[in-house]
Amino acid sequence: MAALPGEAGLATALAGAGAVGAGIAVLVTGAAFAAIAGPWALAGVLLVAQIALAWAWTGALRASAGTMVVVAGSALACDLAVLWPLGGDNAHGFGAHGYDDNGIGTVAGVVGVSLGVTVLYQLARRLRGGATPAPGVSAEGVPAAGTTGMAAAGAVAADRAQRAADRVSGDMTAALGGVGIAAFLTGFLVLRAEAGAEHPADEMVIAGLLGAGAAVLVGRLVTALLAATFARSAGTALGAVPDPDVVPQPDDVPDSDAVPGLGRARVCAVVGAVSAAAAGTAAGVIFGEFTGLGVATATVLAAAGGVAAACVASAGFGGALTAPRLGPAAGMLLDVLLPLALAAPVVYLLGRQLPG
Repeated sequence: MAALPGEAGLATALAGAGAVGAGIAVLVTGAAFAAIAGPWALAGVLLVAQIALAWAWTGALRASAGTMVVVAGSALACDLAVLWPLGGDNAHGFGAHGYDDNGIGTVAGVVGVSLGVTVLYQLARRLRGGATPAPGVSAEGVPAAGTTGMAAAGAVAADRAQRAADRVSGDMTAALGGVGIAAFLTGFLVLRAEAGAEHPADEMVIAGLLGAGAAVLVGRLVTALLAATFARSAGTALGAVPDPDVVPQPDDVPDSDAVPGLGRARVCAVVGAVSAAAAGTAAGVIFGEFTGLGVATATVLAAAGGVAAACVASAGFGGALTAPRLGPAAGMLLDVLLPLALAAPVVYLLGRQLPG
């Protein structure tokens, strides 16, 4: 966990929180109206979010463009699997996947196939990258007999081969995680598409979206404001110059609890997470008051989405993951989409099981 920013970084932190809040407000509003319009409309909004998540996630982990395509393609396959048979009535009279068809099981199958494709793709890249050793160098990167003069070239070739293998391994890690996280967002679509639940599907999806969205909005704002308050209260201590007469001892390892910035950062994260979860719960109460979903059901769904989103909303993992070459846009996308992705399967699970 990073320490609190100095005064120079406070404006940036507040601007980042505002950008994330605006992004989550736009996405939640669009997804809510799409949920009312129907499963296909919601699938369109979610697919845009999934492609953006694939780009930001793989870019932050410095994966290849092909890996990004694999993650985005897997998300598209998950969405289409839920919508199959293209909105037609099945034997039970339900549209798309009926409640008894277990659409989430179909998504799990698609994810399993996608993971297999991911592994094969990365293995093919690894074999292709290391299939031809340099002249005078064995496949293990060791200079062959009688090639003493080429030892330096062999060492360079072996080092390049190792770096290529490391890049492929990193790509595989990014792809395996990205496929699962992007598929999480499909949970909202499964809840909307499956018929036969005890409560209106569109209202359940909206309750979950509102809970997660409110959690992100409040969590990021509270964390940024609290960090600013702590930084200002520290005064000149943030820029204090060490005493030149004091010589630090090599055995003196500072305890993390003794570093004010780290302790305050923990407080910011905890208070932000609690505030985010409370905001998600409050959003459910308000939504339930004005809809037929009911206060109890709406509160449970919104609280579930809010708690799940709060786990990452106040921490701002997107900024920590973003590679410099992607710029701040990727970090903002991750801060917006990761909380929603974690909230989606929780909202689906409770929405399917809640009694009428």
